[in-house]
Amino acid sequence: MKKRDSAFKKGILTGFGFPGIGMSAAMFGYGVFAGEAGLDLFLCLGALIILWSMPGMVIFVSLYTIGTPILLLFSTVLLANMRQFFLVLSGMTIINIHSHKISFISKLLWAHLISPTGWAELTKAKDELEEKELLTFFKGLTLALVTITSFTTVLGYKLFFFLPADIVSIPIFIMPLYLTILMLRAVEIYYRVAVISGGIICPLLFPYIGDWSLIIAGLFGGTIGLFTSYLVQKGNSNV
Repeated sequence: MKKRDSAFKKGILTGFGFPGIGMSAAMFGYGVFAGEAGLDLFLCLGALIILWSMPGMVIFVSLYTIGTPILLLFSTVLLANMRQFFLVLSGMTIINIHSHKISFISKLLWAHLISPTGWAELTKAKDELEEKELLTFFKGLTLALVTITSFTTVLGYKLFFFLPADIVSIPIFIMPLYLTILMLRAVEIYYRVAVISGGIICPLLFPYIGDWSLIIAGLFGGTIGLFTSYLVQKGNSNV
C-alpha cells in the first residue's frame, strides 16, 4: 500500500511540475482560441476532456464554429487523433495494462488519457518504479494534468475578454519549447538525435520549400535518430 501511495504521489508531483507547466501553456492558448471563436465555456472544457489532443481540439473549435456537419466534424477530429494510435499502444505496453485486474472500460479510459507528455513521463518512470506501480503513477500524473490544464483553459478563456490579444498569446509559444526540452530530457539517445537533427534541417530547408520543411525535417530527423540508435545498439552488442 505504501508503495502504491508513493507512486501515486510521485505522479501527482510530476504532473504539477514541469510537464504540467508545459501542457498548461498549450491549454491556455486553447482557451484563448476557444474564447476568440465564441465557443461556450462548458463545451470548451468538454472538448478538452473528451479529445485530450491539442490538434484535435483546435480542429474541433475551428470546424464547430463555422457550422460543419457533425459527421464531417467527427471524421476530421478522429483522423487528427489517429496520429497518437501507436503512442497509446506503446504507453499501454509500458504499463502492461493487461496485468491489472480492471474493467475494459477502465482500460479504455487510461488509454484515452495517454498524451505525448504522459507517454514521455512513463518512459522515464519505468526505470524508476516497478512495473506494477506504473499504472498508479500514471493515475496520479493524469489527475494532476487534467486538473491544471482545465484551470489554465478556463483562465485563458476568461482573460481573452480582458487583456490584449498580444499578451494572452505569449504562453502559446512555451509549448514548442517545452516539447523540445521534453525530448532532449529523454533517456533514449534517438529522441535527442531526432530533435537536434530535425531542428537543424528545418530552418535550412524553409527558405526553399516553405512549410514542407517541417514535414521533411520530421521525417529525416526521426530516420537519423533511429539509425543512430541502431548503430549504438550494434556497437554495444559487439563489445
